[in-house]
Amino acid sequence: MKVSKEIRIGLVAVLAILIVYVGIIFLKGLKLFSNDVSYYVQLSDVQGMPTASDVRANGLKVGTVKAINFDQASQQLIVEINVNPDFRIPQGTTVYMTKEMLGSAMMNLKLGPDPTHTINVGDTINGTPMVDLMTAAGNMLPQVENMLPKIDSILTALNTIANDPALATSLHNMADITTELKTTTAQVNSLLTGDVPQLMTKTNNICSNLEYTTGQLREVNIPALAAKADTTLTYVNNLAFRFDTSMKSKDSSLGMLMNDNSIALHVDTTIINMSRLLEDFRLHPKRYVHFSLFGKKDK
Repeated sequence: MKVSKEIRIGLVAVLAILIVYVGIIFLKGLKLFSNDVSYYVQLSDVQGMPTASDVRANGLKVGTVKAINFDQASQQLIVEINVNPDFRIPQGTTVYMTKEMLGSAMMNLKLGPDPTHTINVGDTINGTPMVDLMTAAGNMLPQVENMLPKIDSILTALNTIANDPALATSLHNMADITTELKTTTAQVNSLLTGDVPQLMTKTNNICSNLEYTTGQLREVNIPALAAKADTTLTYVNNLAFRFDTSMKSKDSSLGMLMNDNSIALHVDTTIINMSRLLEDFRLHPKRYVHFSLFGKKDK
């Protein structure tokens, strides 16, 4: 059976249309046979984002943009996104727009804090306006301009301080102080490792001796020593009383010696006579000592 030329042309045309359709879907990044689930995002501006753009979460591609429609009632853009069914979106998730280096816009999911509670498939996710870096920088320019005079004053003050000779002197002094601190630290370390252990050893020995001495003192019979000391003091007091009584009494030898002036006068007279005798012996020794075989005694 021969196929007519018209049928073959029709089949080729259908096949061509099918190939073109599949190619367009492939070029758009869409999957012909996909089990992705759909969510909707409400945005005020998509910044020229085309369909088939990536949808990312924490930098990972989790889906693509399927369609962008304008809602007349809310005057908002409703973006349909296809997301991998294994990726569950937590409640509280929002969507924000960013731009890549080449200027193309892209959707990003800012995931909610609780991954255990997720939104249902087909729900609407709120979008946030895109923060344009250039616009933000432009908004910051007036503030930067207001800060420039203050920054210039601060830099001038810092330059003045840096050129001040006192700063260099202070830095040198700090270097000297640091050197002295190092030396002091080394000395303290040497003291802690050398002298202090020896001192602690001696202190421990002293404490041990004191403990031993205290133990010995505990064994001393203090009341008996006190009684003996009291007896000794009583004996000394009696002896002193008797000595004082003897000195005051004229009947005793000590009293006579201390109270009779005649004894003192006799002693003085004796000392004077002895002095005269010695003086005469010095002046006339021949009167007392004479050695001669034939001689006459000098009177």
